[in-house]
Order: sequence, then structure tokens, then C-alpha cells
Amino acid sequence: AQIGFKVGIGVSDIAFLKDGQTPYLGYEIGSLEHRIPRLTFQLGAMSNFELTKRLEFQPELLYILKGLDYSTKYLYDDIKYKLDLHYLELPLLLRYKICIKENKQSGFLLGPYLAWNLHAARVTEIEGQEKKTDLSNVKNIDFGAIVGYSLDIDLLSGQMVTDLRLGYSLVNMMDYLEGSTLWYYGASKPYTRNINISLSVGYRFLNIWSKKAKKNEKN
Repeated sequence: AQIGFKVGIGVSDIAFLKDGQTPYLGYEIGSLEHRIPRLTFQLGAMSNFELTKRLEFQPELLYILKGLDYSTKYLYDDIKYKLDLHYLELPLLLRYKICIKENKQSGFLLGPYLAWNLHAARVTEIEGQEKKTDLSNVKNIDFGAIVGYSLDIDLLSGQMVTDLRLGYSLVNMMDYLEGSTLWYYGASKPYTRNINISLSVGYRFLNIWSKKAKKNEKN
């Protein structure tokens, strides 16, 4: 196994069915226009275990910010409206290497993730007055799938690792607001899914124990 660390940036959003966000965000969301995704970041640790020449198991432990951005520009004022969703995320990925060269490798990533909600808040700013409100209807657990592509390049005594990935919830990650019902707002069924696209860069350290074992075998 090799161990490394990574950081990344990305964009995030929450997928609702058409006109289905009001039971989860409140009636005031109807006056806001959804135009841009939420800028996000992540950081954490990763490891990998070689299963075959081309197949690897890559578990990770990440702190990641997700959410959405409904900020809107008006004629006389700009309204800030964001959801900040802080997660501790555990991706369990398989990596299939399609390109193996002497100093670099690349391949596809696929697998599930399990995420724990650390803190969820709504951040608004109207007429220069910023307000943060805790969100109680974001569920404690999110479960989803990740697909992506990664590239490793040998660097010094380890590897520089880059990857581009898409994460999508497979379960609803929000509950209704207290007192809200779908039929009242014209929504057909519950649907709230985290979407996150990220680009990360990391460094994986040399497998010292494996190298020592090979050296001992030669001796």
C-alpha cells in the first residue's frame, strides 16, 4: 500500500426535480434565480492497494465542502444565498489502469462513497447584512457514486497524483422542512441529490516497506 495526501477544488450543486426545491429550502427560494454552481474545495488522505497489474483499490478519507449557490443580482441590490454543506467523506474506489508507462500511469475511477454531515448552514446577505442559519433538514448520512479519471506521474521518491471526478448522491440527502408537503408546492416526489465535480492534486509517497522487502530478498 502507498499513502498520500491531496487537495482539490470543484463545483457543487443539489439536484431537485423541477420546481421541487421549495419543500426543502423554504418559500423564499421562489424569488431567486439559480444561475451558478457553488465553488467548493476538499482535502484529505488517500491510499492504494494493487490487486492486479491493472486493477487497484483506492480508499480515501476527505473533508469536503458541498452545497449550492442561488445568489441573485437585482437592480438595486445583490442577494447572496448559499448552502454550505461540510462532509467527512469516505470514497472506496476501484482504479483500472488503461495506460502503464515507465514514469506514468492513468486509468478510470469508479466506486461508492459514504459521507457524514459535519455541519450544514445557509448563508445569506441582503443589503450588506450577512446571516448564517444552521440547517436541521440535511441528513446525517449521504451515500453516492463516483466516476473519474486519474493520472500518476513519478516525481522524486513518489508520485504526483491528479484526478477529475464526478460524485452524485444515490439517496435523498435532505428532509422536508417542518410543516412542508410536496403536494402543496406542486412537486411530484422526494428528490434531493448532491452533485460535485472536482479536480484534485496530491502526492503519494514511495512504498518504503515494499522496497525494503525487495532489497532483503536480493540480499
